[in-house]
Amino acid sequence: MPGQFSEEFEITPAMRAWADVKEAHRTGKILTARSIGIETKSIKDSKEEVLKLDFNGVYGYMPKSLVDNYNLRGIQHYLDRELEFVVDKVIIDPNANVGIFLANRAKALEKKAERFWREAQEGQIFNAFVRGVDKYTLFLLVEGVPIELNRSEVGYMYYEDLTEAFEIGDILPVKLSSITRPSEDQKGKITVDSKTLQFDPWTNIVNYQENGIYVGRITKIHPDHGMFVELVDSPGLVVRTNFPPYTGNQIFKKGETIRVRIAKIDAAGRRMKAIAFIPHYSKKRNNDRYGSYGVYGSR
Repeated sequence: MPGQFSEEFEITPAMRAWADVKEAHRTGKILTARSIGIETKSIKDSKEEVLKLDFNGVYGYMPKSLVDNYNLRGIQHYLDRELEFVVDKVIIDPNANVGIFLANRAKALEKKAERFWREAQEGQIFNAFVRGVDKYTLFLLVEGVPIELNRSEVGYMYYEDLTEAFEIGDILPVKLSSITRPSEDQKGKITVDSKTLQFDPWTNIVNYQENGIYVGRITKIHPDHGMFVELVDSPGLVVRTNFPPYTGNQIFKKGETIRVRIAKIDAAGRRMKAIAFIPHYSKKRNNDRYGSYGVYGSR
C-alpha cells in the first residue's frame, strides 16, 4: 500500500544526522555533539577509554588520546559537555540505517586555531574553554589557542583558590585584548580580558551588613569546597559558603534558593564570608516566592 511504503522509507532525524556525519568525514567539517558516557573500546589493537557522543541520535566515540593534546589525567570532567570534533572514521552497519563514528577533538582544535589566527580581530568576544585549573591559574582554550589567565584577571570576585570555583569543561566569556599573529620568526600570542565583560557587583556591597540574613541562589556546588551563592538582588555578587555541619551537598541543588547569614565583609579585599542555613521543609510554613521552609540554623 502507498501509505505503508512511505512509512517504511521515512527519513528519521538519526538518518539525517548520519548523512551529516558522512559528509563531515568527507569534507573535514567540524561538528558538535554532547558527551553522554565513558566506555572502554578497542582502538587500533589496544583498549582505551573513550567518550561516548550523541550526535542527534547517532553514536560516536572519542578516544581519550584525541580529546585534547593537553596532559589529561582523566576525562570525567568532559562528561555532559558540548564538544567539537572532526570525524576520523565512519563505521557502517549493513543491518541498520545508521552506523557509528570515531571522533577527533584534538584535530578540530587545530583547525579552529588555524582559522582563529587568520580571522580574529581585537575586541571580539569568545567563549573560552577551561582545559585545566590550579590554585592561581586558569588554563584556557580560545578557539583552539591556549592561554593562561591569572586569578586576579578572572573577574571581580576574589578567588583564593580557583579550583574551588572552576573545573575542566567550564566556559568563561573573554574579550580579545591584543593579538600577535604567528610568523616564521615567532609564535602567535594573544591576551584576553574577562573583567570588561562583567559588571562589578561589589558596587552593591554597601547594601549589605554583617550578621544580616539574605536570600541567594545556588550557582555552583563543589563537593569539597562548598557552595557559591549569588545574592538575589545583586546579580554577580557571589559568596562562598561551606556546607552546614553534619550535612553534605546532597540536600542542596544548583539553582535552589536558600538563605545565608553574612559573617564578615571585607570590602577593601573584596571578600565575604557567609553561613548557609539548612532548609528544613515543613507543611506549616510555605512561602510561594522562596519555597517551603521550616527551621533554619547552623553551628
